[in-house]
Amino acid sequence: GNLIIEQGNDDADIIFKSDDGSGGVETYFFLDGSGNSGNNPRTVFPDNSSIVVGTGNDLFIKHTGTNSEIFNFTGDLIIGNHGNDKDIIFQCDDGSGDVAEYFRLDGGATSSGALHTIWPDNSRVVFGSGSDAYIRHSGSDLLISNATGAMGFYQQADDGDMKFFCDDGSGGNAEYFRLDGGDEKIYAYKD
Repeated sequence: GNLIIEQGNDDADIIFKSDDGSGGVETYFFLDGSGNSGNNPRTVFPDNSSIVVGTGNDLFIKHTGTNSEIFNFTGDLIIGNHGNDKDIIFQCDDGSGDVAEYFRLDGGATSSGALHTIWPDNSRVVFGSGSDAYIRHSGSDLLISNATGAMGFYQQADDGDMKFFCDDGSGGNAEYFRLDGGDEKIYAYKD
């Protein structure tokens, strides 16, 4: 049959303690009876305790009292969502005490087999230790900004071209000019 460990007292816990390595005992984790509100049971691991996974102590998850940490010591660390057409959403503080979505891996939005990483309007992809450059979309315009040094555009494929396209005034796109790496010339296709 089943082995059932049960605490019947209201708001009481089941506490698991063991040797602390110094001749005493400490709490390794506990089932928090008072923290459960309406079928939301909590298993609490105290600060600085680690959930360790793997025979060789390969993966650690812990909270230090200040920071939450995930450390992997063997192989790749893979974060995956196997839900069909579901996302992985990255949220953080928005600077005003609320939480905002910074970006998402969109499992439902694909076009021609391309995978989508979605950055919401007005979020910035920032480059440089001093936040020197960024790319953002305002909701109506794409903006690329650089505040330090030169901005270089490189096409490093041998004899490769750099082509510039824009709307052709008829609902399509047209090449306006080209830097031709094979001919070493600049071609203008529009006035």
